[in-house]
Amino acid sequence: MARRVSHEGVGLWLQPYTGLPTRTDPRATLFAARELEVRRVLNWDMGIAVNPVLRRGQPLIAADYIDWSRHQPSTYFGDTAGASGAMRSRAPAFCPQMTAALGRALPFAAQAIYLAVDGPRRETPAEARMFRAWGADMIGQNIVPEVSLARELGLCYAGLVSIADVSADLAPGESQGDLRSGLETTMQALPAALSFLGGAPTCSCADDLPAR
Repeated sequence: MARRVSHEGVGLWLQPYTGLPTRTDPRATLFAARELEVRRVLNWDMGIAVNPVLRRGQPLIAADYIDWSRHQPSTYFGDTAGASGAMRSRAPAFCPQMTAALGRALPFAAQAIYLAVDGPRRETPAEARMFRAWGADMIGQNIVPEVSLARELGLCYAGLVSIADVSADLAPGESQGDLRSGLETTMQALPAALSFLGGAPTCSCADDLPAR
């Protein structure tokens, strides 16, 4: 991790990540963030478009998710003693305050449903059609299980996804776009999202959290 301070004096930690989701344990990453007194986490992921209207490079704000992952740790609580922490409500699925800030900074970014897979294998055409029938807009590998683990720790969490490709059942010509340009536009908007968040969280993400 690397610490940076914005022009407004707001501190933030950056954690660049490439590779498979299983390369690191998301439980360790988020626990370390909390120990560093991080209160908000933004995951910027690359995704596969299931919704045929989406284009490469288009940014989307995760509004909800479907967990189709099977091989990653999904909770800090491995026994019945901690079951109450694992059973915390997931509604809303993402921090509403962070989601609103992203929406203000990226008014052209629609809210969408994120479907989580383990990877690295790509989806089959039949799987893509199934995911679309479930209501998913995009497929990704990194936001889940992080978002669920963050909820158990009482951390605010938001997901931002840039479309890198289209699903296996869609012809590439149907959803072409400029990936590099889209990434640059999104990057330029992130400082504004940070400024819109203001001070300490006023959302309910940490409500009913057991004492540390």
